[in-house]
Amino acid sequence: MAGYNTIRGTRVKYLSSDPSNSEEGQVWYNSTTGNLRLNGYVLSAFSSGGNRNDGQADGCGAGTLTAGLAFGGGRNPNSPSSGGLATQTESEEYNGSSWAEGGAMSTGRTTFGGFGTQTAALAFGGRTTNNPFTYTNATEEYGGTSWTSGGNLGSTSYYMSRSGGGIQTAGVMVGGINNIPGTANEKQTEEYNGSNWTTVNNMLANSRRTVYLGTQTAGLIASGGPPAPGNQAAYSYDGTNWTATGVTTVSALNGRSGIGTASSGLLMSGTVPMTTGQTSELWNGTVFANDAVAATQRSSSQSSSASTTSSGYVTGGNNPTTPGSALTSTEEYTGTVAANLYITTS
Repeated sequence: MAGYNTIRGTRVKYLSSDPSNSEEGQVWYNSTTGNLRLNGYVLSAFSSGGNRNDGQADGCGAGTLTAGLAFGGGRNPNSPSSGGLATQTESEEYNGSSWAEGGAMSTGRTTFGGFGTQTAALAFGGRTTNNPFTYTNATEEYGGTSWTSGGNLGSTSYYMSRSGGGIQTAGVMVGGINNIPGTANEKQTEEYNGSNWTTVNNMLANSRRTVYLGTQTAGLIASGGPPAPGNQAAYSYDGTNWTATGVTTVSALNGRSGIGTASSGLLMSGTVPMTTGQTSELWNGTVFANDAVAATQRSSSQSSSASTTSSGYVTGGNNPTTPGSALTSTEEYTGTVAANLYITTS
């Protein structure tokens, strides 16, 4: 593909202000500021955000970078560093710089599913205690200040789902397992209408701890398992049927977080045995490709669930350097953007 210099030549224009319609690769001299300028790109990157009040893993996230919500989760109750906290009811709200306590969930839960916005989120299924293991098919809805009961899941496969998307009044849940060997339908798909869950067509492969990108009528599921360590295949959903895309993720990780839509998404963090991923993967509707690298290793983290890859956050998650503990840190993601850049010689 021809670049700007091939099409326009190599002469640098002398201008009193930046052009309003500069082209990719164009170079000019701004005589007012005394700078050489370039139409280029600021590459995607992670940067440090505000710390959580309490670290949680295997919780869920919702909202955007500047209006986020992290809720539920837990830590290993058998670890001295966990303080015996198996499951949590806590919610925290993010404004783009700091976290503040939100309304508490009625039922503490971990390894569950959830999505939505800061003022309209959904939490469903999950494990409620660790010793002994107990589970729930209950749903809770967040209205911005408090959680209220919603319709119960129809599935018995409600543990380790962590996969769902959409909005509070039009959502979808996929897969999961339970504590009764041989009884879980890890392909089960259910849709939520704001009051009730309805079982619809099965997914094409067993699914747990996967990432769902998109809405109830246009979604993509990727990464996760089984089998261990992770399933790299991606499947699309049109609100009725599932289709194998034939596309795979770059890495076989599970316990990931994600933002975006069925045609443009981002997978973050994740883990395989002995390894925790820091490299995110960008989905452009055709292929997955490695993107920005996070500073912190984390798995089973919480993230925004907005339908954009221009910005988002990832927070909490398991701390690989201190088994049994959870992280309180947050990293903010900014996608690649076109910009007028300064050219310097130093």
